[in-house]
Amino acid sequence: MTRSLFTLALAATLAGVAAPRPLAAQQPEAAPTREQAAQRAAEAWLALMDQGKYAESWKAAGSMFQQQVTAEQWAQQGAAVAAQLGAFQRRELQKAEYTTELPNVPKGEYMVLTYSSAFANLPSARELAVLHLENGEWKVVGYFVQPA
Repeated sequence: MTRSLFTLALAATLAGVAAPRPLAAQQPEAAPTREQAAQRAAEAWLALMDQGKYAESWKAAGSMFQQQVTAEQWAQQGAAVAAQLGAFQRRELQKAEYTTELPNVPKGEYMVLTYSSAFANLPSARELAVLHLENGEWKVVGYFVQPA
């Protein structure tokens, strides 16, 4: 299995996402914090992926995501990668980074969540979920799975 088989991504638009520029100081917010809200949104979206509900995950994704890949393309890519990865086993949040700038995308509010994950055929994986704040809601605009 090649590394490309383990990568589901929003085309090449978020190719440099692995190195976001976090804000120097984050202001405390009312509960839930933006990190908690983004994590909840990401994990709800990831649950759809874990269940093989790729069309639903496309509908729940952000507009930037939907503009880069059709629902049909996403369903095909998701099924192909899921077959390579095998069944989902576990996921633990390692890092949440807030930034207003990422390569190749418009300025905005983004959260990059990094998970330590395991799948039946890839017991040591790293998942990145990139979320964008759209109309007050965190939406997934990029998703990557890589061997850890």
